[in-house]
Amino acid sequence: MTSIQRITGLASGMDIDSIVEKMMTVAKQPLVKLQQQKQILEWQEEDYRTLNQKYFDFRSTLSNMKLTSKYRARTTTSSNESYVTATAANNASLGSTTIQSVTQLATAATRVAEAPISTDSSNKVDLNQSLWKQSGNFSRSIEWSQGGVISDTITAKGDSTDPTSVTFDLKGTLNSNMPMNVKMNGKTYEVVTDPSVTLSDNQVLLTTAGGQATLKFNSNISAGTSISVEYVVDKATKSATVSSDTKSIQLDFGDIITDSFTMTVGNNNVSLSQGTDGNMNLFIGSTQIGTLNPETGKIDFNSDFGSIYSGSAIQISYQQNYTSFNLKTYTSSGLVNGNFYIGADKTLNDVISKVNNSNLGLTMYYDEYKDMFTLTRKETGNFNSSSSVDGKEIIISSDTDTYDFLRDTLKFSGSTEHGGTNAVFNINGLDTERTSNTFTISGVTYTLKSEFDSPVTISVSNDVDTIYNNIKNFVDQYNSLIDAVQSKLNEDRYPDYAPLTDDQRKELTDTQQDQWDKKARSGLLRNDMTLKSSLSNMRSLIYSKVNNANISSEYNQLSSIGITTTSDWLEGGKLEINEDKLKAAIQNDPDSVELLFRATGSTTSEKGIVQRLYDSVNNTYNTIVDKAGKSTYVNTQFTIGKNINDLTDKIRDMNDKLGKLEDRYYAQFTAMEQAIQKYNSQYTYLSSFFSNS
Repeated sequence: MTSIQRITGLASGMDIDSIVEKMMTVAKQPLVKLQQQKQILEWQEEDYRTLNQKYFDFRSTLSNMKLTSKYRARTTTSSNESYVTATAANNASLGSTTIQSVTQLATAATRVAEAPISTDSSNKVDLNQSLWKQSGNFSRSIEWSQGGVISDTITAKGDSTDPTSVTFDLKGTLNSNMPMNVKMNGKTYEVVTDPSVTLSDNQVLLTTAGGQATLKFNSNISAGTSISVEYVVDKATKSATVSSDTKSIQLDFGDIITDSFTMTVGNNNVSLSQGTDGNMNLFIGSTQIGTLNPETGKIDFNSDFGSIYSGSAIQISYQQNYTSFNLKTYTSSGLVNGNFYIGADKTLNDVISKVNNSNLGLTMYYDEYKDMFTLTRKETGNFNSSSSVDGKEIIISSDTDTYDFLRDTLKFSGSTEHGGTNAVFNINGLDTERTSNTFTISGVTYTLKSEFDSPVTISVSNDVDTIYNNIKNFVDQYNSLIDAVQSKLNEDRYPDYAPLTDDQRKELTDTQQDQWDKKARSGLLRNDMTLKSSLSNMRSLIYSKVNNANISSEYNQLSSIGITTTSDWLEGGKLEINEDKLKAAIQNDPDSVELLFRATGSTTSEKGIVQRLYDSVNNTYNTIVDKAGKSTYVNTQFTIGKNINDLTDKIRDMNDKLGKLEDRYYAQFTAMEQAIQKYNSQYTYLSSFFSNS
């Protein structure tokens, strides 16, 4: 509407606004009809989408009912569950199996230390205290090496020139006698140093040069991949540059050997002297610059250190005491090797955690009462049946010329291995073995619980109740869809209740508006041809026989297994189930019942009920999508949306025309007011002229 000067009744005394409003009310009737048509389309779109969600949900049910698992649920019974229990997969054959005897259960290999580890039973080692602090508490002293154990996490950058390799800075001079440990994505890799070796999936090639290490795998490493490395250095190094806010430096490990500690700041050598509380004072010349806590490996600087030495390079080298041990296990994956490096600042709990979280498949346990350790393999069975290492499953270093923390200090030197045996049994007359007491044969998973020599029978049968409930759920979902569609097709239409205009809503209460809207939007899909055709087609597909050569003629239609339509024809063909008849059919001929629903074929007649319905429901769903779209669609993608857009354009054009018409009305009344005002002015002038004469 344009902005024009409006003179409303000042001269004429007429209520111009009221007159124009009434004139516009008549003129707006075509606009009101367009707005009502748009509202009806929006309601239809909403109703279609609500129904289509029902079709979508039923289509999902049909997809699930295509699966064999819905018709092949199995249940098992054991004649003696104290000896054997079993579960059956859906593909397990029906019938029975007899386990004649179990002469040996599968056990996990266990090694128990030969003696307590503490010097004094009244002063046992503390699992939470560092090894260095309590080294005197062990009955067999720890033999320490000097250097440093570095644990680091490397993030692959995705090198475009060699995506199989990752290069990183070493934190010291690598001890070549101590193999590096490498772990990526939960997998431990064997580290090799011979570049001529053809790498396998579980190997990585290590090369070093110029203070850097390169790990080369046999496949590409994605950028962002984390790689854990652990290695031993002869001396650890730390480099840093002093800034104005440098307050401290944290070394990579604690329990520093102070005699090994060297440090320079720029060209200045740093000296150490004994301080308080076990700390070492750091000096440049006679000026103290900070302290070193050897136990934690933390250096704290004086408050003015950063401002005095800003820009200077810091170089530190240092050592700690460390020890090591080697463990091997035979597992279902073969022989697994583990090298363990333990810094003096670590605890026995750290040792236990390292072993338990390694890929060796072992559980390490310390018994405080006996003051002894045990090692147990997590897998049961015998995986080293050869003469290798006397057939042991858990291998501890036997090189008595070299100290080994596990063998010597934790007292596993003369430990005897127990277990590591296979389950030995006779099944259906066949003597056989398994590495686990739980194993699967032909879809049946057996669990042996005890040794016995009296036959135990395991029977596999159909789980009738589960299959029945699966079919009942399908029927319930079908009935729910039929009910929703039928109710919309039969919904009363009230043509006298058009959508309310804004002016009409102002005259009604909220309750009256709700009641009006309920009738105005009722019956918008009444007798809808898409929906009627859908119901008719589904009924036909449901009732027709399944003519498939693999189905018994006794069970080739739903009524033959106890599924029929209800007697009330007003319900639109809902189904009801004779429970006894359906369960009997499942028990008597489960294969035919399954094929009645999910059989495939080149023709509709050969297809099972579910296959037929899926195609029909899918077609209806897509037809409604074409008509009413989805919540993610824009209006231009479906028919009703396009019609709404057309009406929106017409409403906009109509509003423009009505705005111009209203302006024209006001212009005409303004001209009239101006003419009357001019007349009144002339009349007043003439009247005053004659009165003066």
